[in-house]
Amino acid sequence: MEQPAKPDKRPNRSAIVRRIILLVLLLGAGVAIWKWTHRREDYVGGDVQTTGTIEAVQVRLGFQVGGRIADIPVTEGMRVQSGMIVGTLDPSDLQVQLASAKAARASAQAAVAQAHATRDRAALEMSRAKTLLGSGYATPQQMDTAATAYKVAVAQVQAAEAQVRQSQSQIAQAELQLTYAVLRAPQGGEVAERIHLPGEIVTSGTPVVAIAETDTVKVHAAVDETRVGAVRPGDRALIKVYTFNNRIFPGVVTDIQPSGDFATRKDWGAQRRDIRTFDVTARVPNPDHLLKDGMTAEVTLVVSAPVRVEAER
Repeated sequence: MEQPAKPDKRPNRSAIVRRIILLVLLLGAGVAIWKWTHRREDYVGGDVQTTGTIEAVQVRLGFQVGGRIADIPVTEGMRVQSGMIVGTLDPSDLQVQLASAKAARASAQAAVAQAHATRDRAALEMSRAKTLLGSGYATPQQMDTAATAYKVAVAQVQAAEAQVRQSQSQIAQAELQLTYAVLRAPQGGEVAERIHLPGEIVTSGTPVVAIAETDTVKVHAAVDETRVGAVRPGDRALIKVYTFNNRIFPGVVTDIQPSGDFATRKDWGAQRRDIRTFDVTARVPNPDHLLKDGMTAEVTLVVSAPVRVEAER
């Protein structure tokens, strides 16, 4: 008679493996939860890594007088130098104003000459009346009349000379206005936009051409409040952009936004506070004009040694 088979009491190998895997997963989850609940949000040392945006500062240029645009001799993307003409107005009206002011000056100068002649005659008549009065051949009334005529003549000279000065001022103003019909670039840069075109009529101050300063650009980097305290004006900024991934563009931190923007994330530690972001601005030399307005940048803010040491204590 056959004996019944005894059950195999050895543990199944696959079951052991599953238990080990489950134990490892539970242990890993426990470690992750502990790290998550005990993580530090404050700055603990090292450089600050973030992203930012390249900004080429733009200057929008307009004429100081109104008129019809005669020419915009630049194109978008064109490099311009300081003092280069980027626009002109039709000067016809301004030239008429200048000619009118010069004509007024000529008339005033003629009036001055006439007033001088009248004053000289009045002075001679007053001198004769004084002599005749002393000889008894003229009355005091005649003397008073001559003196009054002389005073009037002197006043007329002064008025005519004032008219000349006024016309001189009008000429200077007209000449200045004529120079305003020429628009020049105040600094070197790149034409970002031709806002108005020849033939259009613009008023004083209306932007006509936008020029971007590209010799030096700004980088606006977003740094959250947990790390912004480690950044100081004067710190080095190392910039990388995608199109030149292996090249670093060095710059310097110039400004730190005094107030934070809206919260961009939460501190999921014990306090679960809102974490706000501050804008840190760096200026970066761009002599080759490789950095373009609007590019996304990877930014490394090199924290100064004293701040780094203090945080690592």
